[in-house]
Amino acid sequence: MTGAVDRNAACSVKWCDETGTHAVHRKYVASVPGGIRGGGLVGVNLAQRVQPRASVCVELTVTTPWASTAGYLFAASCAPEIAAALTEAAERATELGGTKP
Repeated sequence: MTGAVDRNAACSVKWCDETGTHAVHRKYVASVPGGIRGGGLVGVNLAQRVQPRASVCVELTVTTPWASTAGYLFAASCAPEIAAALTEAAERATELGGTKP
């Protein structure tokens, strides 16, 4: 019965929300409806690959009803620039008559 026990075992990394055997430590920060008309979610997480000297990164994941979840790890130092670019794009889209979710 070690499989069932391992699947529910807490991670030794204190900030990690994952249980059982996993390749990436992950702390869930937010899930935001990202699609038009409820078409998906954008997840924002802290993530660190389970390997020596791996950096803690910012992870964005995207889920849609029609595709598998996709994710990307960003260096933490890049996240503010990405956030600024998203904000600028949102402002421009609104000015151009962007659609409401």
